[in-house]
Amino acid sequence: MSVAPAHASVSASLTQAVLQAAELLGLARPRLLTACGLAEEQLLDPDARIALSAQQLLWQTIQQQLAHAEPGLAIGLQLAPGPFSVLGYLLQSSHTLDEALQVAQRYQRLVGEGGELLQKEDGGRLQLIYRPSHAQHPANRPRILALMACWVQWMRPLLKDLQLLEVRFAHARPAQLQDYQNCFACPLVFDAEDYALVLPAAQRQARLTQANPALQTLLRQHAEALLARLPGESLSARVVSLLSAQLSHGEPDRAALADSLHLSERTLQRRLAEEGSSYQQLLNDTRRQLAERYLQEGQLPAAEIALLLGYSEPSVFFRAFRQWTGLTPGEYRTQGSPER
Repeated sequence: MSVAPAHASVSASLTQAVLQAAELLGLARPRLLTACGLAEEQLLDPDARIALSAQQLLWQTIQQQLAHAEPGLAIGLQLAPGPFSVLGYLLQSSHTLDEALQVAQRYQRLVGEGGELLQKEDGGRLQLIYRPSHAQHPANRPRILALMACWVQWMRPLLKDLQLLEVRFAHARPAQLQDYQNCFACPLVFDAEDYALVLPAAQRQARLTQANPALQTLLRQHAEALLARLPGESLSARVVSLLSAQLSHGEPDRAALADSLHLSERTLQRRLAEEGSSYQQLLNDTRRQLAERYLQEGQLPAAEIALLLGYSEPSVFFRAFRQWTGLTPGEYRTQGSPER
């Protein structure tokens, strides 16, 4: 689960790269900067950070102004991994795709805190999933399409035989598919649960053509230093992490959770309120997301899922799930998730 902190930020170098791509496609850079409230001096240092909210405004403006059927794909095809701060060069110098993916997950915050990259392997298929921190944000479509297009453009020259089994998109099927087909050249799935690239799992061990262990060591040292400079996770994210770990042991104890964070219950509630959240909201959201994941990904009985979510009685879980989705757990598993 991805929760964007109030201070979420993104790499200035990535923002610079997006602006340059937009310029190449005919948009006026000064107008874009004005629209998202940025100044040129904020982008001079490639290791600087800008607010995620500012870059989200940039993506929304590009979506509105770029005369292209799918602005995100158009921008993504103009990007290269190098501008994505040190992470781009770390990816290119990795020995295998598996090492590159480990690097991407370790250092993804250096690029931005707008979501998270996840890996899921099932039946010989490797899913590279991107989950945005704000699921319904209007900037998600162009931003994530640009990232996915860039990932594919990065992998093709580095992997001698890249095989895309399919690409999944969380948005609805567009009227025109030609740009998608040109970019990904594989089966396309729309209205999916997540945005994801799907590869054969065996490609994990594929060697990359620009592997450079000596450079990798130097880059990792720089990346660790940059990572240490980033603000820590929000309190909400830390609470969600603790709740996810505690639920399988029964109803979480708010006082014990607050104590583990070295806070009083009152201070915990106040600081969560400052982040626009509450303990009960986070508990409900965590339970709902875990419940949906368990129902989608496996065959666990609903009664066992109820125990994993900390409910003492399955009936309490059933009532809560119906309130969340309008369906019983059994109906949800049979029908799939409700319409978006």
